[in-house]
Amino acid sequence: HFNPKWSPLYVLCQFVGGALAAGVFRLVRSSNFTDLKETTEGAMILSEFLGTYMLVLTVGLNVLSNSPAGAFSIAASLMCMIYALGSVSGAHFNPAVSLAVLLSGRAPDMTLKRAAGYV
Repeated sequence: HFNPKWSPLYVLCQFVGGALAAGVFRLVRSSNFTDLKETTEGAMILSEFLGTYMLVLTVGLNVLSNSPAGAFSIAASLMCMIYALGSVSGAHFNPAVSLAVLLSGRAPDMTLKRAAGYV
């Protein structure tokens, strides 16, 4: 049921959400907006947080709604986060993956400090 008295609030919320998304994008992709071409540690940790948050949110909503297509929506969410944030942090999105990468030594830039930040 449409109620026009709520329209200004709806439009305001859309603008606030867009501004927040633009701000987070600027934080995660800070190297696009500065002369520095290296990704900062904060941007990496923020991108891991965002990816993990979206993955946990998707799994939780599928469990709460008893969705028969949970595997598809979880895979789609994970794929989108990997494509969006993989070039920033490596897209681990799971503490077990970060620990495995650290212990295997396959990524020389994965230090104990970085792995702790990812967890």
